[in-house]
Amino acid sequence: MDATVATLIGTSIGTLGGLTGGILTALLQSRHARAQLDIEERRRRADLRREACNDLASAAHQYRMHWWQLNAKLGKGVADRDLFDDSAALWTEVTAAHSRAAIAGPARIAEAADQLLAQLHAMDSAGTEWFSSVESGYQHSVDVLRDELLAARRAVRVGAFASVVRRELGNDAPSLPVPRARAREAADSPSPRVRSSDNSDSA
Repeated sequence: MDATVATLIGTSIGTLGGLTGGILTALLQSRHARAQLDIEERRRRADLRREACNDLASAAHQYRMHWWQLNAKLGKGVADRDLFDDSAALWTEVTAAHSRAAIAGPARIAEAADQLLAQLHAMDSAGTEWFSSVESGYQHSVDVLRDELLAARRAVRVGAFASVVRRELGNDAPSLPVPRARAREAADSPSPRVRSSDNSDSA
């Protein structure tokens, strides 16, 4: 009887130990799975943030270059309505990309995105005023309007936005080919005066 009891006790202890070990193993596996899911979710969010920021940087850069083309036309007294109308579609891309970047965050990137959008809007407003003046044939303040557009365009700091993104998200964040863009702008410059007054980059 004592041997039987001892056997039962031993069997129970062994079974309990096995169950305990199994439970601990399951808990560890569950914890590891949750940790892996957390890592993957953080990576996914980071990728989405980088993509959103890259889209905004690219859209802003394209919009800035589009206004350089308009500036070249306006500097020759040509109000290219088709080219001007194309800016509306590009602006839609800019605002959509801004919304994605601002929502994705974090806060410092959202703030930088807001600043970039405000800079682009100021450039658009200055350019639209100059375009309207040229289109209507009113040339009295053309020098002032041209200088206002160039100043607003220089204030568009796409590179500064990209720098904020790199600080917040790491080195895989977007960067722009500013030197090549600057060289292209110099080649397309309509006049020496414009070339010398817009020699800054977008950083």
